[in-house]
Amino acid sequence: MQTIKALAIGVIATVMLLAAPAQAKEDKSMGLFINLTMLATVPAGHALHMAEKQMERGHPVTFFLNNQAVLFASKQTPLGKFHMAGKTVREMLTNAMAKGATVIVCQMCAKMNGLDPSDFIEGAMLGNPELVAEYLFDPSYQVLSW
Repeated sequence: MQTIKALAIGVIATVMLLAAPAQAKEDKSMGLFINLTMLATVPAGHALHMAEKQMERGHPVTFFLNNQAVLFASKQTPLGKFHMAGKTVREMLTNAMAKGATVIVCQMCAKMNGLDPSDFIEGAMLGNPELVAEYLFDPSYQVLSW
């Protein structure tokens, strides 16, 4: 019995040592859907920094601003700078859109925060369930939330 047990353990150990760890191959067509909810410079700046790096790698990026984060799309909201980039989140969003990112602003959240689409920075669009669903349920997009 001890011999069979030792043999089984040896076979399992050999298989584990010989098996190469699987790595996912990066698919540049995969997109990133970033959900921002808070009007907080540090997490939003971090999300935008990550998005910028993924865009540099060739991935499409879409931002969904909801809750208080809709105020990042407002031309009027005073914002502090994200210290790691030396820019405001609004400036980072504008730069991301200039490089091809999409910015969707939650329609209901915009209303709750007193925003009209005429208040939005150029390129930000008012969302609706159909538009958000195009990204949220697209299997070629990964969703991250901040």
